[in-house]
Amino acid sequence: MENELLYIGKSFIVLIFVIFAINYLLKLLDRFVNKNGKYITMIERVPLNRTSSLCIVKVSESYYLMSCTDTKNEILKELNIEDIKEEKTVLDIAQHKRFRPASPVVLDEVDEGGRISRRGMRK
Repeated sequence: MENELLYIGKSFIVLIFVIFAINYLLKLLDRFVNKNGKYITMIERVPLNRTSSLCIVKVSESYYLMSCTDTKNEILKELNIEDIKEEKTVLDIAQHKRFRPASPVVLDEVDEGGRISRRGMRK
């Protein structure tokens, strides 16, 4: 019985060690695979299908919208920094509105059962 528990304990410790080693190696490999250069950076990539995607790439201080496929990569449009900042604020506002309640909730009173009633709502 003791040998079985010892064997299970050792197996559990080795399993945890292997999981941490794999995690460390994947992070190390990610540095080499997703290498962003000093002047060229991939900002965002959105896949359209299996073989093509749209990418936003920053080259020095310029942003470009690119079409990336297996056979060809081409610049579709040069983006202005002001347009990107403006679009980001519009998206931030839209996301903020999505998580806000549609109408403000005004709490009126608490009845004897501990329930909170709202104005304009039936109890």
